[in-house]
Amino acid sequence: MVNKTQYQLTQEQANKAIKMCLENARSYLNDADMYISNNKTNHLAIPIQFAMEEIGKAKIIFDKIGNNSKIPLSYKDGIYSHETKVKKVIPLIELDIGEKMAEGLLLGDDEFDYLLDPLTISSIATQENELKNTGKQGHKVRLASSYVDFDSVTNDPKIEKSSGDLTKLIKRLFQIITEYPSSFQP
Repeated sequence: MVNKTQYQLTQEQANKAIKMCLENARSYLNDADMYISNNKTNHLAIPIQFAMEEIGKAKIIFDKIGNNSKIPLSYKDGIYSHETKVKKVIPLIELDIGEKMAEGLLLGDDEFDYLLDPLTISSIATQENELKNTGKQGHKVRLASSYVDFDSVTNDPKIEKSSGDLTKLIKRLFQIITEYPSSFQP
């Protein structure tokens, strides 16, 4: 959606918008949990993507607040762009993984010895890569898991299922919401 509207938000309006975005994201994640608990994962990517977008929008607004009495906000900030919003949320997710690894290795904590295992490092890299793909290809993922399409080889009708175990991602997104505003800090 391209919108050329520009806003001048007060601090109160900006904070209210952030809280509304995070509450909306929480609602989408609750929907995702419901899908999982009912073993209906065909449409799981949809609420996760929407939650990521709402958290990303909240982060965009949060980053603009500063000490200004009026906060300028427009479509140029990416509030209507799937890609921009998801790019804002991905570092919040990856940052936690990196800090946990770094802290464990720095402190020499035995609990983190498994991180030195090459298979574990490969697995973590794959998870991060899958997370990046989830963000970058969100629109395609949502569409493929939303509508009946046809297999290009067999011509059979199909609905794509979400790939991989997304429960860890859902938990981390819940955590970002719960720990706001500290989760938005660099």
